[in-house]
Amino acid sequence: MSSVPVKLYVYDLSQGMARSMSLQLTGKQIDGIWHTSVVVYGTEYFFGQGIMTSYPGRSHHGQPLEIIEIGETYLPKEVVTEYVQSLYSVYTADKYHLLDFNCNTFSNDLCQFLCGKTIPTHISELPAEFLRTPFGQSILPMIEGMFGQSKLNPAAATAAAAVTTATPPSLPSAEAASLIQGISSAATSAAPATLNPVQIARSASEVDSLISTYSAVVVFFTSATCPPCRIIKPDFEKLIADKNDKQDRIKLLGIVLDLSMASSDVAKFGVRATPTFHLYLHGKKYSEFQGANYAELKSQVDILLYEAYPPHPHRKVLLRTIIDLSNKPILYSNWEKTEMIYGKLEEFLKKKQITLNDNQKRSLEQTRQFVEKKTSQIDMNEWKSLVDDLLNKLSTDEYFPLLDIYRALMISHSDVYVHDPAQLATILDIASRNEHCNKATWIMVLRIACNIFFNPTLSTTHFTSDLPSSHRTQLTQLLVNSLLSPESRVRQIAASLAYNCSTVVAIERLKKEEGSFKGIAEQEDDDWQVELTSAIMDALIKETDEEIIHRLLAAISKFLFLAPQEVSSVAELLSALDMPTVIEEKKKVKLIRSTNVVGLARDICELLKQ
Repeated sequence: MSSVPVKLYVYDLSQGMARSMSLQLTGKQIDGIWHTSVVVYGTEYFFGQGIMTSYPGRSHHGQPLEIIEIGETYLPKEVVTEYVQSLYSVYTADKYHLLDFNCNTFSNDLCQFLCGKTIPTHISELPAEFLRTPFGQSILPMIEGMFGQSKLNPAAATAAAAVTTATPPSLPSAEAASLIQGISSAATSAAPATLNPVQIARSASEVDSLISTYSAVVVFFTSATCPPCRIIKPDFEKLIADKNDKQDRIKLLGIVLDLSMASSDVAKFGVRATPTFHLYLHGKKYSEFQGANYAELKSQVDILLYEAYPPHPHRKVLLRTIIDLSNKPILYSNWEKTEMIYGKLEEFLKKKQITLNDNQKRSLEQTRQFVEKKTSQIDMNEWKSLVDDLLNKLSTDEYFPLLDIYRALMISHSDVYVHDPAQLATILDIASRNEHCNKATWIMVLRIACNIFFNPTLSTTHFTSDLPSSHRTQLTQLLVNSLLSPESRVRQIAASLAYNCSTVVAIERLKKEEGSFKGIAEQEDDDWQVELTSAIMDALIKETDEEIIHRLLAAISKFLFLAPQEVSSVAELLSALDMPTVIEEKKKVKLIRSTNVVGLARDICELLKQ
């Protein structure tokens, strides 16, 4: 039996940026962020959003940067096709991980099957090599936020610890952030989120691959000598495009298969005339019809999409208030009384006989110039160092002017804390670990906690996800302790923090519903939501301020609305705590009387009936 060549097509996801920037960022020369595919029997196979195929060099990645001769295979084409099809259930879109389970993992498996050889180690071992650098460790939380926890994390963290003990990693620059963003975007494309929703197929195996990858698929069987096919084809393509509008991932895939140009294996579909449409739901044929009937096509597609993505039961409930609630976090960004705040800090420094060195004086003056809008430049490394020093020297009751300045700077410099949130976590601990923390300091800690939510990456990756590196425990403890404070001002800001926590959950659910969710660390953690909802309910029962009640109800509504029924216990908890009765009692004593609060309470009761 004659052999056929097996080739590895190599692409650079960074488009040359890794080669030019890696040395200064990581201390190592990295020539590219490699994406690979395997070419055999005239087909290019690669893994992204499932196993994909194309003609060699004609995928959405363009022309390969390098073509490596891996070897030869003596396996028949039918055996190769059958093996690749057997991997469809293994290499699915939801399993894609930039570091652990990517295109190179698939390429390596396929090459070993075809000719018993692996892909070059400089490609397969690149993720581990990258994570052994301080820079790699600094951006690991961002990658894990996008793709989930990496199996390389524990080993990489240990290896990096030896490097970073003596020399802490510097914060990634704007150029570094741009590089990471570009790689992440390209990796998402490599999983290909941005594939054309209408694909051209030329064989049954290509069609089968696409059908197994997407939940809803319409196959348009056409032929070159079919005038009705030419008439309906533009309408077919527009319909598919419209159904995928504003989607980051393909919701409905259209496949065009020209029978006059396809391989002989397409006979398995049993198509006798063109145009014919086959509709597939979760990999199985759902319906079919013949003829260039656009109304029928649209109707069939609408039914298919309804079955593939059934609306949440909450969408069938008439809600007047919840759906209009904003998902913007409550922030504390206003600045006033500069003289008083800086004067109070200087007073505490003198009282403690704390003398700032020249760098610290310059840093403090920079912050003053910034809040007074006289400059936009701050050395954040010097500022963070000053804060660490003063937190060790001042008493808890003397923290509040320092934290007020910190709170004001946070929003405009939140990216700094994305890469190193440790100081923020330390500040959140202040109110929790000091039973007699004064009101002013407690309020400032809570405001800082609220401002974390200005930056979605900072909040969702480091403070509300269940990633191992997350500081959610500190945030949760602060919130639970603050909700029952005897000080109404503290309780009001705590209610704002509870609302902010609920918005990250609400945003994720909405993105999942519309099919645009990607990247951010999972917020759908039932245990955490139950813990917060329980604390909020305890506070709600005791609360006598309608404004605070409003924020607490808003937080509860967001934890409840669109909650996944198969895993969420929030509704069950609220029913067990007899929330409708709690609401009625508040109404009787006129603690719930404004239109918005009454509407919110009504909507919550309606959802609990479902």
